[in-house]
Amino acid sequence: MIIPAIDLQNGEAVRLYKGDYAQKTVYSKNPAELAKEFEKMGAKYLHVVDLDGAKSGLTPNVEVIRKIRENVGIPIQVGGGIRNAETVSLYLDELKITRVILGTIAVKNPEFARDMIEKFGAERIVVGVDVKNGRVLTSGWTEDCGVDYLDFIERLKRMGVKYIVATDISKDGTLTSPNWEMYEKIKGVNVIVSGGVSCEGDIGKARDYYGVIVGKAFYEKKVDLAKIFNKLNKRIIPCLDIMNGKVVKGVNFTGIAGVGDPAEIARRYEEQGADEIVLLDITATYEERETIFPLIERLAGELSIPVTVGGGIRTVDDMRRIFASGADKAGVNSALVANPELLREASEEFGKQRVVAAIDGKKVGENFHVFVRGGRDDTGLDLVGWAKKCEERGACEILLTSIDGDGTKNGYDIPMTKAVVDSTNIPVIASGGCGRITDVIDVFRETGCDAALCASLFHYGMATVNDVKLEMERRGIPCRRSRD
Repeated sequence: MIIPAIDLQNGEAVRLYKGDYAQKTVYSKNPAELAKEFEKMGAKYLHVVDLDGAKSGLTPNVEVIRKIRENVGIPIQVGGGIRNAETVSLYLDELKITRVILGTIAVKNPEFARDMIEKFGAERIVVGVDVKNGRVLTSGWTEDCGVDYLDFIERLKRMGVKYIVATDISKDGTLTSPNWEMYEKIKGVNVIVSGGVSCEGDIGKARDYYGVIVGKAFYEKKVDLAKIFNKLNKRIIPCLDIMNGKVVKGVNFTGIAGVGDPAEIARRYEEQGADEIVLLDITATYEERETIFPLIERLAGELSIPVTVGGGIRTVDDMRRIFASGADKAGVNSALVANPELLREASEEFGKQRVVAAIDGKKVGENFHVFVRGGRDDTGLDLVGWAKKCEERGACEILLTSIDGDGTKNGYDIPMTKAVVDSTNIPVIASGGCGRITDVIDVFRETGCDAALCASLFHYGMATVNDVKLEMERRGIPCRRSRD
């Protein structure tokens, strides 16, 4: 994940040199407009730091951050001066910021960081690890606390921290490449590389990590982010269809057969390099019962990759409970047809980045129709037109499943997928029909979709996630590097 950085001082977007507040360059007097430009380029996330707040422990740039949040629909992580529960709540609850970054407070009061993880979930709490000469610095990089950075990271992992932003301060703003030796020593946590990025090669090298923050290299025109975002990584997403607490698989939404334990299977896919997991309670809507919250909590507690949950989600309150259980995104299908305004309500409540429009499509005559209730009912809605409406109402992406292709292993529905991709401007996840690695290659090459959902291919041992990614790399399709 390539994350553009906006560092704020006195309401302006600036960059420091080696963390020195006296050595700054102003790049924009309108950070909200700058954020919008990043979104237009194709950025999927923003990194915003209140430099004034980092020194003072206050929130002097909060109104600027509010304007940034109002100006873009993509996720934002905010750091700088976040040292009490009120500030965390201000950003996460009031401003709808996706993640906050705890720095000084996580070093000086680890119990506070643990409390915030318990309250808001590990997906929303990031810890900033600012390093100089192997030791952690705090208070806007002005105080050496005498703690070894690797010892500190080990403590964070035991506390349940999933994500860290690791910065070598001596590299920050220097355009001399990140401290790769430092990053190679960090294990067992999702690392966001920060400080020293100088060229596209550095960004490519950071693909072994969860993300990379790009600041001065963009502002000084050393990298072309618009060009890089055009080559964004394609995602491989295993799908777990759940019935009675077990993973199952069928053909054309029928003929359901058991596969195994969800947590065990999900862990295996994460180890193989899966980018996300989709969990679908496939009979929740049909049986008019609640989604399986205990299973969601179990998976979210054991996985570090994002989890999207669908099935039986009918209201904003359902989504709130889904997110409280640990899910990153909610996939909604049947309820959107019954209440199209649900998307708008949910995107306003939780942010556009958390609501997925799940659409089950099937060819009827010469057209593609939208089906609901587990593929049982034809709504008569034109699929492409419905996809456009979902985008307009605030969906962050579309999970598009071909009922004709589901479980057949005959390949994705290329015409249907291409029709939706060509008619919308949000990410499309292709689903239904994957039976070979070449099916994944074909759907990426022929439709331009952003992700491929796979079930049978992995469930029945025909290939691993690694196998798919290695072939993608061989064919020149960008992806997060497969694991050894």
